[in-house]
Amino acid sequence: MPVVHGRIDRSFLTNSLNGSLDGEYLSQDRMTVLAGRLPRLGSTTEIVLTPVIARLFGTGVGGTVKYVYQPLGADGQYTGRQFTRSYRVAAVGEVPPALVDQSDAVQGAILPPGATRQVLSEYFYAWIGLRLAHGIGGIPALQADLARLARQVQRQESRSTHQNLPSPSFTVSRSDVVRNQVQQAIRPEAIALSVFGAIAALAMVVLAGQGLSQMISRSAPDIAVIRALGATRAQAALAAGLPGVIPVFGGAMLAVAGAVVISPLAPVGPVRRYDPGRGIWADGLVHGAGGFLIGVVLLGLLAVLAIRSVRQSKGEAAARPSAFARTAAAAGMPASAVVGSRNALEPGSGARSVPVRSTLLGSIAAVTAVVAAVVFNASLAGLISHPARYGWNWDVVIQTQSRYGSFTPGAVNRLIHGQPAVAGWSEFAFGQLPVDGRIVPVLGIRRHLGAVQPPTTSGRPLWGKAQIELGTVTLGQLGKKIGDTVRIGTPPFTRTVTITGTVTLPSFGVGGADHVSLGRGAMLPEATLLAAVGAGSRPRGPAQSVPVYPSAVAIDLAPGTAEVQRAQLIHRIVSANPDGTPGGSYELRHALAAAVVNAGHLGGQPLALALGLAAAAVLSLALTVLSLVRRRRQELALLKALGMTRGQVRVIIAWQTTLTLLIAIVIGGPLGIAGGRLAWQAFARSLGAVPVVEVPVLALIVGLAALVVAGNLLASVPAAAAARTRAAAGLRAE
Repeated sequence: MPVVHGRIDRSFLTNSLNGSLDGEYLSQDRMTVLAGRLPRLGSTTEIVLTPVIARLFGTGVGGTVKYVYQPLGADGQYTGRQFTRSYRVAAVGEVPPALVDQSDAVQGAILPPGATRQVLSEYFYAWIGLRLAHGIGGIPALQADLARLARQVQRQESRSTHQNLPSPSFTVSRSDVVRNQVQQAIRPEAIALSVFGAIAALAMVVLAGQGLSQMISRSAPDIAVIRALGATRAQAALAAGLPGVIPVFGGAMLAVAGAVVISPLAPVGPVRRYDPGRGIWADGLVHGAGGFLIGVVLLGLLAVLAIRSVRQSKGEAAARPSAFARTAAAAGMPASAVVGSRNALEPGSGARSVPVRSTLLGSIAAVTAVVAAVVFNASLAGLISHPARYGWNWDVVIQTQSRYGSFTPGAVNRLIHGQPAVAGWSEFAFGQLPVDGRIVPVLGIRRHLGAVQPPTTSGRPLWGKAQIELGTVTLGQLGKKIGDTVRIGTPPFTRTVTITGTVTLPSFGVGGADHVSLGRGAMLPEATLLAAVGAGSRPRGPAQSVPVYPSAVAIDLAPGTAEVQRAQLIHRIVSANPDGTPGGSYELRHALAAAVVNAGHLGGQPLALALGLAAAAVLSLALTVLSLVRRRRQELALLKALGMTRGQVRVIIAWQTTLTLLIAIVIGGPLGIAGGRLAWQAFARSLGAVPVVEVPVLALIVGLAALVVAGNLLASVPAAAAARTRAAAGLRAE
């Protein structure tokens, strides 16, 4: 046990002291060193601390820590002689498993083999790593062998001590479960990044198409000439599109080069800590295939635009004025507004044609992406800041020994009953249970006061014994739907229960093993769970505790409960040792699922992608306005000759820019909100979280207003050029 500030810390959460006999536990591929170096294997004075324990001691690499050794008796009480050892901190590191739920993260200290052998007699548990010849299929045979070994050890100890000692227990921890949990935790983040990458790619294709369209439109007069000279449509299209081949290939090469340059920033999130190589990385398959795909898509788009320009070359006279511009003129709006509206919505024809439609489409795509990203980011922040959305639907949780212990019957009830700070409470039991032949982690609930329970996301909460709620992932894996029945339990205790709904389960329970978490597992009444495993009565003695007996209690505090009252309630329960072991019961703070932690590391990445698209769209709009100014110099000169001032010419450009962005906002805003809602709901359901969508209306209004302002600031450059147009020079060219 650690000695912290002169006092022994007996808490189960912090008193773990592990030792390695062969050194493998300390090898670099098993432990991630955050600071310092790994101790020498033969050292008897060095130690490694995890970050939480280092903070507990208030020390770091090079500091000195003390541990007290005292045997734990069969009755759960500390007995025998006590002695103290001091160690120098050689490193601060994280021990496996990594990237798992916070409740499974191992915290403690690790001794090298030399120091471990000195105190080996003080250890009361051990882990042995095994590789089974038949994989997980060999676990039942292993469990049978371990049961026989336990009986043999019990008989030998009884003969040597002449006492009736309890049989030792062996817990099998499956590493494949950890791998599955890590994959499930990482997958939502990868899916989210892929979705937003696809949205960004689509929007960039639209913006690239806008640029290519501007390039092709410049050759419109030449197309008419070569067609008049006898060129075929294919030849004219080739002539129009050929200049765009160079920027297409140049853009693809720049995209690949950019991906290689920013490769040191990947991977993102918690997995980055365990990435062995963080430098420049070029993957021939990924980057080559990506560059090739970009080139093919843009070449195809270029071909479509070139063919379309040839087909439209004969229909210049058929260009129709926009309805909005006609309405603005009929309403008696100022001439600047009418001309600006026409410039924003009418592409023109011949040498004066400008790709305003593609500009408008690109702006809509960018606004849609920005709004969708803002809604997604706000919903993600709401998930992390509202514990109920990831299953933590209460104020306080008291747990005992990560479920490897259990509460003494009636102890918690006596400690909580009549407490004014308690508005409601329930007790939880955890275990694994066969459900339609699949082993599923389960939570058994017994409500004592109020309705303290994980939130039901669809269907109905539990109200009877023969019922069960499932996580969304587990429901899909079983191929069931709400209202179906499943068979649970182990023979001869199997029974049929009805699926009443889906539930967002909290991510804690059986420490270091498969337990309920977001989307994964089941919840049923505690009595039904006990009956399904044949646990009809509680065994005697803490050493024989059955895992599914109650090992956690969730409490809702009364409104207005002060922090002092909360602390007093927790101290009352924890200090009474309701599990019979000093330090075995403790408050469990919000235990985030690994998927929520990883999703939180997305941060503003989707928003950064969308803002990049918005910047590209605004820049593209400014270039379109500049192109319009150049191609319609004669028109602007005529307007000035008719008496239009420089200020009115600037208003034309401002009106065109503002109208384009307002149309993009009116169309792209609702599309973005709808897209963000769909993206978040799909993402939240893939996690198993409560799919609450946050739409930050004020932030969206401010952001979209900033987009309009930014667009007008960029358009001020071509507006100034338009205002300087000389009427005489422009009309002379005409």
